[in-house]
Amino acid sequence: MGGGGWLRESGRYNVSSMERAQHNFVVVTADVAAVRQRLDREAASPRQDFIELARALNATILSFSDVARGSAFTRWLGRWGGPALALAWLAFRGRGTFYFVTAENTAIPLAFLLKFRRGASLAFIGHRITTPAKSRLLRGLRLFRQVRRMFCYSRQQEQFAQAVLAVPPEKVQRVAFQVDEQFFTPAEVEGPGVGVVSVGRELRDYPTLFQAMAATQVPVTVVASSPWSRREDQTAGRAIPANVTLRKGLSSVELRELYRQAAVVVVPLQNVDWPAGVTSLFEAQACGRPVVISASEGIQDSLEPGTVVMVPCGDAAALRAAVLRLLAQPAEAAAMGRAGRAAVLRACTLDQFVARISAGCAGGDRKE
Repeated sequence: MGGGGWLRESGRYNVSSMERAQHNFVVVTADVAAVRQRLDREAASPRQDFIELARALNATILSFSDVARGSAFTRWLGRWGGPALALAWLAFRGRGTFYFVTAENTAIPLAFLLKFRRGASLAFIGHRITTPAKSRLLRGLRLFRQVRRMFCYSRQQEQFAQAVLAVPPEKVQRVAFQVDEQFFTPAEVEGPGVGVVSVGRELRDYPTLFQAMAATQVPVTVVASSPWSRREDQTAGRAIPANVTLRKGLSSVELRELYRQAAVVVVPLQNVDWPAGVTSLFEAQACGRPVVISASEGIQDSLEPGTVVMVPCGDAAALRAAVLRLLAQPAEAAAMGRAGRAAVLRACTLDQFVARISAGCAGGDRKE
């Protein structure tokens, strides 16, 4: 990495001084310090996409953690306008010439600030630019003039950028999400597994999962937590069926083992226009497990035919039938698990993701 940011040493991530930074910044809309603390407690963990991107781009990493170490004005800005605005200001003041921003909440104010500096540009991941507030800012302030490339994970976001925001097609690139397939791997001795596992918090529909499985004797384990999502826990304050166990605070290794031991992984989703649920989808597939997933509009670009069973959002009867069918057909479930792992290896590995983002930032080939 060029100058500062995070380095990986002996399997641990360490923060080094920001003062030696030269030009490039990777601006991360996550609490890097919290991620570091979590990973440092673990004997093994998946590689982190923002660290691999920083290496590939020869960049320094900035995150919410750095705001607390900023100037008094930066800290005040965080209290007044929120951490994304403060982080954008901190990045702008760092005099970078190119910025890669992992979410639009920080990219939008940074793009505005870069209007006042020549020779600087940015690329960012547009997770969900279709909200009214974001689209008004992006269009009204003509912020895409400062943007070299916007990456997005779903066709809905890509089409909205071009059709509604009038972004030139060469500035929009749809890419596949990623998983560290070297960490999330099938069990050494594969078997049919036991019960249902469901993981994640972002826009999950756990009430429908509970309704689907309550009348069965199938054990269900739900991990309604996420290091990134601040959404409300959809299991909180609800009656939990007797066959459902809630877990939290799992290490990366424990999570991997939970996937490996599952007969079926279920990703129950609300219907949204961006790929909520894609992280647990790819983690389960990388572990070679069969997946039943709600057919949310935003997730469908991340699905390869034959690698999952899709059911309508909110349809408990269809979800129950799909799970029971896979439990009754272990050969079909195993074949689906192998197909899912193969799909991940073809197009959704962490290294492939880093290569695509790096090429896009450099104005390289836009093809998948």
